Amino acid sequence: MSRAAGKWSGAFPTLEREGLGLVDVGARDGLLRVFDDIAPLVRAVGFEPDAGECRRLNELARAGTPYASETYLPYGLGRADGQTVLHVCRSRGASSFYRPNRAWLDRFPEPARFDVVETPSVPVRSLDSLLEEPAATLPAAIDFLKVDTQGSGLDVLRGAEQTLRRHVVAVEIEVEFAKLYEAQPLFRDVDGFLSACGFSIVKLRRAGWVRQTCTARPHVSAGQLVSGDALYLRDPLDRDHQPGGGLTTHQLEALMLIAILYDAPDVALELLADPEAASRLDGERIRQYIEWRNRRTEWSAALLTFMAQCVRGRTKAGLRYLDARRRRRSWAWMDSEHDFYTLRFALHR
Repeated sequence: MSRAAGKWSGAFPTLEREGLGLVDVGARDGLLRVFDDIAPLVRAVGFEPDAGECRRLNELARAGTPYASETYLPYGLGRADGQTVLHVCRSRGASSFYRPNRAWLDRFPEPARFDVVETPSVPVRSLDSLLEEPAATLPAAIDFLKVDTQGSGLDVLRGAEQTLRRHVVAVEIEVEFAKLYEAQPLFRDVDGFLSACGFSIVKLRRAGWVRQTCTARPHVSAGQLVSGDALYLRDPLDRDHQPGGGLTTHQLEALMLIAILYDAPDVALELLADPEAASRLDGERIRQYIEWRNRRTEWSAALLTFMAQCVRGRTKAGLRYLDARRRRRSWAWMDSEHDFYTLRFALHR
C-alpha cells in the first residue's frame, strides 16, 4: 500500500470507482515511479516488444503488484498493424524500430552501445485498432499515455490519434532534438502533432551529450541538447483548442491528479477556480491533498540540501537552511533545467 494511502482518498471519487488508466509504450524496467503514491487507483498495460523483458515484467507483476492491475503485452505500438524489424542494440535500452545513425553517434563517447546485434521481426499494433477489439486487454479508460520507444514516438502517436483526442488527458513522451536514429522524427514533429490534438507541453527534462573532443574533461562543456522527456497536458480552459468539446468528470479528475503527481499543482488549482470545472469536483479535499504533498515536497528538498551540506562539513550552514525553509515556504516558479520531478521524487528513486 502506498505511503500516501488515505491522503487522496475521497478527493477523486470517480477515479476511485473507475480507476486511472495508464498505457506504457516501451515498458522496459517497469512502470513510472511517479504513480507509486496512487498505485491502488492505477490500471496499467505495458507494451514491450522485447519478448524476454516482457516475460520478466509479467512474472514480477504476478509475484505481487501494488497496482489495481498490471499487465504487459509482447509487441510494440506504431502507426498501423503489421510486422516491423526491431534493431536490438548492444545496450538493449537503445533498441529501436529505426536504425541507429552511426555517422552522428560516432562523434560522441561510447557509440558502441548502439551496435545492432539482432534484427528480429516483431508484431506491431496501433492503439486505435486495439481499442476496437472487445477482447483487448486494455483499461476501461485510457487517461495517461507514456511513450519511450527510441525515436518512433510519433508513429505511436499517429496510431493512437483517436485515443488521444477522445480519451487521453496527459502524455509523457521521450523526444529527440538530434537524429540518433536514421530518418526518425524530431521534437518539432511530435510537438506539432500533439498540439493539433489539443495538448500543451508543461514540462521538459532535457539531456545533453558532450562530444568526443572533451572526453577527458566532459565537465568543461554543457554539451549539445540531444533528447528529453516531455510532459503534455490537455487544457480544458483553452476552449478553442479542445477537439470534441469539454472533459468528462473522470477526465477532469485524472488531469488534476496527474498534474499534482508531476508537481504542477497550479494546473489543478486553476481548474478549481473555474466555476464549470469546480462544480463537478471536491475542491476542499483536492486542496487538502495538494497542501499535504507541498509540505512533503518542501521538507524532502530541505532534508536533501541539509544532507549535502553535512557531507561538505557544513552542518551549521545546513541547520540554518532548514530553519530558513521552516520560516519561508515559498518556491521559485521554475525548476532547474535537468529536473523533471521535484527533489522530493529524487529522494525515492
